Amino acid sequence: MPITVICSGCKKRLKAKDSLAGRTVACPGCGTKLTIGAADDLAADLLLDTKPSQSTEAAPAPVREPEPDRVPPKSRSPRAAKTPAPPHLPAPISVPPLTTHETPPWLRHLHWVLVLSMIPLAFSLLHGREDKDVAERLLETIEQAPAEAQKRAMHAIADLEEGKGSLDDVFDALPDHKLVGAFLPRDTWAHWLITFAAAGLFVAFLFALSTEGSAQLRHLLLLGLFTATIGIVLLLAVQFVAAKTQGVFIIPRGLIGILFWIVQAIGFSYRAAADPQNGFFLSFIGFTLGVGLCEELCKALPIIIKYREPNDQTWLGAYLWGLASGAAFGLAEAIIYASDFYNGIHGASIYFVRNISCVALHALWTGSAAITIHRRQHLFQQEMAWHDWLVRSIAVVAVPMVLHGLYDTLLKKEMNALALGVAVVSFLYLAFQISRLRGSDDQAAHEDFLKSYQRRRLGQ
Repeated sequence: MPITVICSGCKKRLKAKDSLAGRTVACPGCGTKLTIGAADDLAADLLLDTKPSQSTEAAPAPVREPEPDRVPPKSRSPRAAKTPAPPHLPAPISVPPLTTHETPPWLRHLHWVLVLSMIPLAFSLLHGREDKDVAERLLETIEQAPAEAQKRAMHAIADLEEGKGSLDDVFDALPDHKLVGAFLPRDTWAHWLITFAAAGLFVAFLFALSTEGSAQLRHLLLLGLFTATIGIVLLLAVQFVAAKTQGVFIIPRGLIGILFWIVQAIGFSYRAAADPQNGFFLSFIGFTLGVGLCEELCKALPIIIKYREPNDQTWLGAYLWGLASGAAFGLAEAIIYASDFYNGIHGASIYFVRNISCVALHALWTGSAAITIHRRQHLFQQEMAWHDWLVRSIAVVAVPMVLHGLYDTLLKKEMNALALGVAVVSFLYLAFQISRLRGSDDQAAHEDFLKSYQRRRLGQ
């Protein structure tokens, strides 16, 4: 774009090529020396609502000192007058171009890729249930099996009903160790390969998000490893203790007594969630205060520990930590669910739902909680009793906890379309948080940039 310059000698408006920015040229009309400023200076002046900068306006015509005459002083003309030396003029200040290090649009909106992860879940929930249940498919598998396999299978089922055998013994007696229509046999490790492939996709997603510099990929991987191992073990320990406390009654005394009743309440919530006879409200309370509370706290624990002390973590870094922790939890859960409930029983679609859609949901919920933890970090950066810490931890995961509990309740009650709606709301809640914080960052960066630009123009 041509740069407009006004000659200080003849007052003509001239146009110069972009390539002449910063150079001194002569006015074609009167010969006055002009300094061509950068086009960005004019844009900055408009934003700052100031007069054009010195580097954009034409510099005043310099007064030339007379060159020493080679004629001896006696022969100089009496008319020749000495011209005084001009005062020293400051050099034009070099102002940096009007550019900012804005996040590329593709990176700003990369979180929308998570919407694609909902496709397997949408297909599964809206497609409907299988026409035949597990018992019917088991009988069909036995009928199609050879006579010897039928005999072994019926014997294994009889032992299972008497409490002598296990479900794995029944599958061992079946041909291929699976039901008709199942994707994988019961005794397989192939589901690990599926989960590792899904993990690769999520690692690539986190790597792309981390290119902005808010978090290091190796820290995200270590965090995910922590949640997928220690976090899962901690959750299973709480579930085990909660189950063992059911039916036990003690008088609460001191810290141990209070913890006992908290764990017992969690165990009751798990039972309320699993009981098919319970209505919607009791199931929702059970899933929210049981599954939702324990899992969301487990996933958010590393981020809460991170913010026990003030640090230079940005909200985007906390968000990436939440995504990594949630995704790792979902991947570990996928392996457990596949080995316990899916292998030898379900078709291929359940593996896509569990390893992609459910992992993304866990990542969404924990990412939202991590942003809240960052914004409310002052709650954890002070001395407090353990019960205050627990209450504040529950407060920062409250929204994901409720969404998690509602989603599981709707699935239990076979309200599949509404469950899919909760999954969509979970993403929109995260997108709203990101959009609001991006807008605040953009406004602050814009103001800081203009202030810095003005200071540099003034040479400060």
